[in-house]
Amino acid sequence: MCSLADILRILERNSDAAKWYQRARDVGAAHGFFSLESNACTGLGSAAMDEGRHEEGVALLRNALVAAELNELDDPAFELAPLDSLTHALFKTNSIDEVEPLVLRYREAAKAKSEKEGFCLRELDSVVYSARLHEVLCLCTPRWEPLLTAASLLTARPNRICHRVIRAR
Repeated sequence: MCSLADILRILERNSDAAKWYQRARDVGAAHGFFSLESNACTGLGSAAMDEGRHEEGVALLRNALVAAELNELDDPAFELAPLDSLTHALFKTNSIDEVEPLVLRYREAAKAKSEKEGFCLRELDSVVYSARLHEVLCLCTPRWEPLLTAASLLTARPNRICHRVIRAR
């Protein structure tokens, strides 16, 4: 069901895809197939994010992650898809404080998959997420600048004076 819904999303038949995702979610919830419910919620959440319904999308992606944790295969690597989608959604909605623990969790799930199946490219994705998080945190963290004094302005090179005065404002 989710595979059909994925194809319908690719064909941009989003309303048909949503119906199939919802059917899959209902079947998964009714019968305890958490992997099916997780896949369906990931698809519904990603579609909601693409359509600009961010709150709904993040809520569905969080549900997908919870269902993935309960998957009937007891496989931690199953969390990778919902973690990936939820991390993207939280970056998109600027919920940076929630991203860091997910990046660490993603890394651990990717390592578990690599240990089980051999090297997994998802480990590289975790490095990309870590780098992106680092970049965002660096942009948001205030930097200390020494106070300007008349003496420092007189001894500084002219192009540095302009740069320092602009940054001081």
